[in-house]
Parts: sequence; C-alpha cells; structure tokens
Amino acid sequence: MKDVEPNDDGDEDEDVEVDPFFFDDGYDVAASTGFARVWEGAEALTAHLERTGLGRGERVLELGAGVGECGLACAALGAHVLLTDVRAVCENVIRRNIEQNGAGPATELLGAWPNATRIGSGSASRATLNWMDEIPSDPFQNSALTFRDADILIAAECVWLRELLLPFVTTSSTLLRSGVRELILSVRDRSSTEDASSGKAFPHTNEVVREFESTGCSVEALHRQRSEDEGKEIVIFRITSAAAAPGA
Repeated sequence: MKDVEPNDDGDEDEDVEVDPFFFDDGYDVAASTGFARVWEGAEALTAHLERTGLGRGERVLELGAGVGECGLACAALGAHVLLTDVRAVCENVIRRNIEQNGAGPATELLGAWPNATRIGSGSASRATLNWMDEIPSDPFQNSALTFRDADILIAAECVWLRELLLPFVTTSSTLLRSGVRELILSVRDRSSTEDASSGKAFPHTNEVVREFESTGCSVEALHRQRSEDEGKEIVIFRITSAAAAPGA
C-alpha cells in the first residue's frame, strides 16, 4: 500500500510506503518484525528441534511465531503445532505459510489443533495470542481445547526488546503454571549492559533468566553457540515451573 505526500515544494510526487497493518489491534514496531526475514535465533532453535525431535507426537504452541519457521519445522518432524502471534501477523503471514507448506486438512490426526493442516508427518494451525492481553479462555470456536492444552511451548527471539520481556514472561509462565510441561526458548543477546535501569532497549540474557526465576520458574541452558554479532551468543533454554497445576 502506498500513499502520496507533498514534497518540500508542495508537489505530490513522492511515493511513501505505509504499513497497511499500522492501526491493527495489538500491532506495533515489535510486531512488525513478524513480517521480516527468519532471525538467527529462530535458525538456532529450528536446528535444535531437528537434532532432538522435540515435540514429536505432542501438542506444541509457538509464541511469537512470526514467519513460522520453527513451528513449521517442528510440525514437519511430527508435532502438532499451534503457531501464535498478534492478529496481523497471524492472518497475513502465518496463514499463508501454513497454506503454502500444507498437504490438506489434518482433522483426522489424533492430537491436532482445531483447523489444522497436514505439514510433513505432523500438523499446524494458527491462533491470535497477544502477550499484552489476558490469555483467551476460549480461543477456538466449536472446540474445548485451549492454549493450556499444549504439552510444550517454543519461542525464538521473543524478548529482544526490553518492553517485551515482562509481557512474554507473564504469558509463558502463566501457561507453565497451568500445566504446560516446558518452554524451549531461544535468546540472542543484543545488549550492551545488564543494568535494567540504563534505558537501553535490549535486555541482557541474564535479565531474561532472572525475570523467569522471579516467577518461580527453573531455567536450564541446553545449548550455546556464537552469534553472527561479534562477542554475542545465542542460548537455548529449557524453562519449567515448580508451580504447575496438580496432575499435569
């Protein structure tokens, strides 16, 4: 979508790109990255999923899925994946990528999420989940399933901005306490300081760990690798909650 604005001389001859989703509910600068290329941390998490076969035969929920590389790869390996993001990303990126990689409806597959599509030996579906809002108690029409029915959460580079850290931790720790077994989180460090009061935009990896631990979660580093940014690294964490619902 393009709009035309007058130039310095008052002539309307300059094309200016306008983000067509700018005014969508829940859409902001952070959400706009869901339309971008696959991030380095997502590539690292995808490789980890391929090495371990994590989630095969289970229900997986991806937080902040963006273009959906991690979730689609997990589905191809045999998981039943629900890719979530804000509405604009969910309906304009994730929907298209599921359709382009799909092989028909997966309604007959045991464990598939509502409205799922076959992807490899698993399946994938999509749903809107905005961390700034309460977790929906009834996210699907004509289904008793909720986000809390996931076995595993996955997420890559979802806490790259400091303003995203608390909402992300609140959402994911709430799901963990409700019975979801674990969160596998890929974090790429972009920070220059661990001082949360510094005004810096990017949180340090250690801040991410401390924020989860403050909610009663246990954090274990599963894998570390060098980032393409000199002196930085990507860490894949396994996060669990000691306060998980009884019988989970």
